[in-house]
Amino acid sequence: MMRRMALAALIAMSTGPAPAVEFARLEPYQMVRSLQLVQDQLASGDHAALPMQKKLLEFADDLFRTAGGAAFDDRRNLTALFIYAMSGGNPTTVEAAISRIGLEGDELAISQALVAYTHGELPKAGQLLASVDPMAQESEIGALLALVRGSIAGPANAASGLEALDRARLLAPGTLVEEAALRRSLPICVALDDAERFLRAANQYTRRFLRSPYASEFADAFVAGLVALHGTISTQEIESIVSYMPTPQQEAIYLRLARASTIQGHSERAAFAAGRAEEIAGPVEAGSDARTELYAAMAAITSNDIDQAVAAFDRIDATTLSPRDRRLLAGAQTVASQILSPPIVWADDASGTDAETRQTDDAADGPASSETVRDAAADFDREPDATASDALAALEDSAGEVPQIASSVREQLRAIDRLLEEDER
Repeated sequence: MMRRMALAALIAMSTGPAPAVEFARLEPYQMVRSLQLVQDQLASGDHAALPMQKKLLEFADDLFRTAGGAAFDDRRNLTALFIYAMSGGNPTTVEAAISRIGLEGDELAISQALVAYTHGELPKAGQLLASVDPMAQESEIGALLALVRGSIAGPANAASGLEALDRARLLAPGTLVEEAALRRSLPICVALDDAERFLRAANQYTRRFLRSPYASEFADAFVAGLVALHGTISTQEIESIVSYMPTPQQEAIYLRLARASTIQGHSERAAFAAGRAEEIAGPVEAGSDARTELYAAMAAITSNDIDQAVAAFDRIDATTLSPRDRRLLAGAQTVASQILSPPIVWADDASGTDAETRQTDDAADGPASSETVRDAAADFDREPDATASDALAALEDSAGEVPQIASSVREQLRAIDRLLEEDER
């Protein structure tokens, strides 16, 4: 209750007739405490506090930019400067303020590291912080230092990075620091191929911070990790974690997992995710959810159910899809039509040209390029000259060809996905 009252007072000050004048009377450490209060509200899921955070950072910027060196004789203001720097502070302001302070020891190393960090010089910041023990600092600074160290650790230092994020959580439980530490742990667990730690971090985040305004970043990392660790994470474990999410978020996660799994050729996982999304959508919505049908059909392409995929593509109302998914549908239909097209009879077949040799030469050309995908998308609605069943029968008669074609399909779907990403950029 006290926190809510304090937040309401801050909002009133920031929107009053002369908010800048009111905040100018505060000491830097008082301003940063207000900022931390707002960040705690963000961690608890109060999205309305986002504009307030931005406004407080602006006011803090003014205070630190104009503060003289004597202001930092008060230890609380020096601590506040470090917190401001690690909370999204203005790099120019941070560097200017630190230049006015005489520091030594850990404080000097921290100040130099934060200047490098705010300017995006992450390797340099990591080197400067290597000798600083976050656990030996004040808890407020130590937690943020641990978060920074864990966040900038490269693949070669993944284990120490994860350890630093664990320390950040230990020093600042229930805060935005812990929220960020859990979220940033996921890709590190993937780099370490540690499915158990990945699932534990995802479970904790889902139970405690799913209302955070940064939860979309968690969703990105969660889906990417499920795809990367698909061989060591069961569908039951996925369902257990996703079950803690609200229904709309459950459906979104399963749809994203279906799409990502399809692109990677994980047909069973894609079919599972698409099926769960359809179940969650409910009996009324399921039939009209074009995204669910699209991803389920794409999963069928990468298996042997080509007939089923083509029929599903034909049922999809492309106008209900996002622009990205419409292009993905067009590309997938092109791939399916190519698979079902009858073998081309070359004029030199009568002279004994070895069709198998020609097929090997074609396969050597590799996956479809962006240009190939664009050309194919323009012709995706071409009708095949043979029935789907006849085409499949012909393929099945050639021992070993179906797995090769499925692999080729996955490569083409990846090429389509890369093309869509290039278009978005």
